[in-house]
Amino acid sequence: MSGSLYALMALGLTIVYGVTHIFNFGHGIVAVSGGYFTWLFITKAGMAFIPAVAVSMVVMFVIGLILYRVALNPLLNKENWEFSVIIFLLGLGILWENILLQTFGPRVKDIPKFFSGRFKLGFVRINYHEIALIIIVILSVIALNYLLKKTWFGQAMRAVAQDMDGARIVGINLKKTFGLAFALATAVTGFSGVLLATKYYITPHIGWDWMVKGFVIVVFGGLGSATGAIYAAFILGLAEAVITLYLGPMWVWPIWFFMFLIILLIRPQGLMGGRTL
Repeated sequence: MSGSLYALMALGLTIVYGVTHIFNFGHGIVAVSGGYFTWLFITKAGMAFIPAVAVSMVVMFVIGLILYRVALNPLLNKENWEFSVIIFLLGLGILWENILLQTFGPRVKDIPKFFSGRFKLGFVRINYHEIALIIIVILSVIALNYLLKKTWFGQAMRAVAQDMDGARIVGINLKKTFGLAFALATAVTGFSGVLLATKYYITPHIGWDWMVKGFVIVVFGGLGSATGAIYAAFILGLAEAVITLYLGPMWVWPIWFFMFLIILLIRPQGLMGGRTL
């Protein structure tokens, strides 16, 4: 179940890496921020749940766009800009975490569930909320797939991901595409944080745990491959459910990383490595 939620976070990482070849190590804090904005709009602004989520995603998109134009765009003109951007984003993630800590405090926050109640299927009890989460993730993946394959923006991102020089030659503005891709990834990641917060909780520090899981899914599936990220999230999510049922949750991380290392030994490029968005 949770693997499907991390799929959206992994897709956010994949969009950024696929287009810019930059890995955002502050990605988990972005997800947490989506949850905090939604909590803020619900508890302080008195908004209903769905409008609060929608406004939060708009805010996250704008933050991603501003962050790119103010901070990342100037770095692209420097030598070795890839390394500079990675270090900058890591430092920004640490700073962002402390801002959240000072603003919201260390106490756990939670977001209302979509639905309450559960039903019994054989010997298994299933929450209506978890069914809703699965449906939302599936619809979100379908929408992202349509965006990437059927719109001019998505086609531009895929062209840049496949060949930056070729994309530049045919007139695609690389920096504009980078900025929109970063903003889209920020919004998608923030939305994944909202979904995770409805199932678990949010604190300023939980983002690093989320980021590690997203990182494992992205590398397992193949860096830059959206299809690989989805397959990896499904495989690891199914493994997590089986491990939790028969061995307990404490075995999830060891077995996840065992699977992770095995796939890297067999296919260092990941399941779908070599494919782009």
